[in-house]
Amino acid sequence: MTQLVDFFFSPYASAQKRRLKASIEDGLAHGSQIQPLDPQPGQAVTISLFANAAKAIERVAVYYTTDGTEPEGEGGVATRGSVLCAELLEQQSYNAETGHTTRVWQARIPAQEDGTLVRYRADGWSPSLHWYADRVDPVTVSQKKGRCFAYHVDYWEAPAWWHDAVVYQIFVDRFNAAHDEAPLHSEETRGITDFFGGTLRGIIEKLDYIQSLGINCLWLSPLFESPSHHGYNPSDYHHVAQRYGTDEILQQLIQEAHRRDMHVLLDFVANHTSDEHFAFVDAHKNPDSLYAQWYDFTEIDAPHTYRSYAQVHTMPELSTDEPQVREYLYGAARYWLEHYGADGLRLDYVPGPSHAFWTSFQQTVKAVSSEVLTIGEISSPMPEIVDYAGRMDGFMDFPLSAMLRRTFGMRTNTLQELLNFLDTHSQEIPASMISAVVVDNHDMHRFLWLADGQRERLKLATAFQMTLEGTPIVYYGTEVGLSQTDDAHKENAYCRAPMLWGEQQDQDMLAYYRRLISLRHQHRVLRSGKRQQVFVENVENNEDKEQIGAYIRYTDETYALVVLNNSEKPAHVRIQIHELLQKIGYAGGQASTHLYKALSDVENCELPVKDGCIELSLLPLSAEICISQN
Repeated sequence: MTQLVDFFFSPYASAQKRRLKASIEDGLAHGSQIQPLDPQPGQAVTISLFANAAKAIERVAVYYTTDGTEPEGEGGVATRGSVLCAELLEQQSYNAETGHTTRVWQARIPAQEDGTLVRYRADGWSPSLHWYADRVDPVTVSQKKGRCFAYHVDYWEAPAWWHDAVVYQIFVDRFNAAHDEAPLHSEETRGITDFFGGTLRGIIEKLDYIQSLGINCLWLSPLFESPSHHGYNPSDYHHVAQRYGTDEILQQLIQEAHRRDMHVLLDFVANHTSDEHFAFVDAHKNPDSLYAQWYDFTEIDAPHTYRSYAQVHTMPELSTDEPQVREYLYGAARYWLEHYGADGLRLDYVPGPSHAFWTSFQQTVKAVSSEVLTIGEISSPMPEIVDYAGRMDGFMDFPLSAMLRRTFGMRTNTLQELLNFLDTHSQEIPASMISAVVVDNHDMHRFLWLADGQRERLKLATAFQMTLEGTPIVYYGTEVGLSQTDDAHKENAYCRAPMLWGEQQDQDMLAYYRRLISLRHQHRVLRSGKRQQVFVENVENNEDKEQIGAYIRYTDETYALVVLNNSEKPAHVRIQIHELLQKIGYAGGQASTHLYKALSDVENCELPVKDGCIELSLLPLSAEICISQN
């Protein structure tokens, strides 16, 4: 097979980079750059602003409120709220990505009490000229008087249940139909972007299967009214699509999941609607509509005179900084949590709406319950992902996913490169943010397609996924060998093929998933232990040493040793276990070197320790998990 391009991770200018470049070209940029990233009570917050050195900006000010109202001011005079004069730092810097030299201004907003929403905006001026910060926006609707920014002061943390979760992502249309409904279509009878007939009752009938896999959290694709098979352009935020069932059946599904101690995440799309949404229909035909400000209509003579997501006319973008739009979306989120009983929201296309939008969104959902989870889809580099700390509980870890797929699927990186990347990457994640580890999902190639159908590569990638910090997400069907029939680069719906059932399922793969998930549930150290890379002596296969590696997960009471062979040859390795335990300061007692093979040998075969070392043999493209027992 020709080497595939993992298109989801292809290089492109991220939303934040585009915004920063445009704002600096305009004169003054902020981009929600604050320190600390997630302010707590008693912490003052430093606001950084970046002025184009070619512009005659002589003064900069920040206007802020602490009562939730919109701050107002200009030229250093506040008409609502308070004003701070920013200080010009000495250094200038050239940004190669924006092509501009900038001067940095900073202001410091005083520490606030718990529960305070701080809203602020900024401007710059000279005696005859004036600039608003972030006045232009190439990603979404621009704000003529500059963007309003916000942060919330609190002690919020992700709910504890998330740290013990293993998530199953279900694409509702492609999963299952109930026994008394029309059966799920196949690709032989339906075009890949057509409706295939999956329903909510179909999911209810498969909850036993899902539970037997070890899953304790469901993530459902958008299931409210929409003209598309994927549902990521909602026409109605308050009623289940008739093809999936009814509002009452969704409530029943969530109740049945809760009865099995499963949590349920619903997919929330804030950036855009469908062109069938009632507000868009009315605004598009009537310039004087009550909803005219909900969308960005233009004066140009074009087939579609409005801003839309990715220039797809069936996905008109919402003006999410408009107060009416914000209240509508926040109300929908509350409704999903309170009326349907959902436990959390997966947030689609986070970089679309502003940071201030998500700040108040988080405030809204946490007011419902501190146990509600928010996790965002942020396909950006890590420095931009961490800017959302405090605005949501966590993120889908796409930087790690990209490296994982290149290592195990495409084999363009070595295992050692992956482990080194992981060490650095983990340190970049703020303490207040949680992450989800993704092997594949609905927007990228199925892993098996990427790996040319080689099951052992998927098993190895999954062993890695299930033994890392961060919550694992299993995309429906991957656990039974589901791949795709054509390249998702042509049409990403190919990675949303109908679920395999019965004799179509790869039972060996299914058993492997069940074993790994069971081990993760059985051993807390695999969910919450610290991690450190381990030096491995490769006794027999030294030429492939970059494809053989290990790490240890450990707590004060126990530890797990994970050894990976990403080589296509067998490996026999030696690890100096006594030296390793001393290095990490392990205090598990004299029995701490009693290690048992837990993955390949269900009988928990003990590994002998000789001269402070253990030796282990691994098949090609395989993993072993060794658990200490006192």
